[in-house]
Amino acid sequence: MGQFNRAPRNQKMYIEDQPDSEVYPLNCVPDKRPKGNWTNGVLAWKKATASESAKIVGWFSPPRMRNRNHTGRVGPNPKRQIPILEEE
Repeated sequence: MGQFNRAPRNQKMYIEDQPDSEVYPLNCVPDKRPKGNWTNGVLAWKKATASESAKIVGWFSPPRMRNRNHTGRVGPNPKRQIPILEEE
């Protein structure tokens, strides 16, 4: 999914140009969501024909919740194992 970050942000991505990419349904994310708490997704468009205009059909990369306050988190320190020496 990292390939979508290379495209310009305002460029529409069409399903005809990306035949190998999976298209997720539009309803896989809630419509009403706080904008600051979610990442931007990549919309999948269907190209315009003579009779109709371009249409959104789903997501190439759906929006997801941001992982905030995780950058400085360090996991618990492993407990030091002291070997038990047996005397002979």
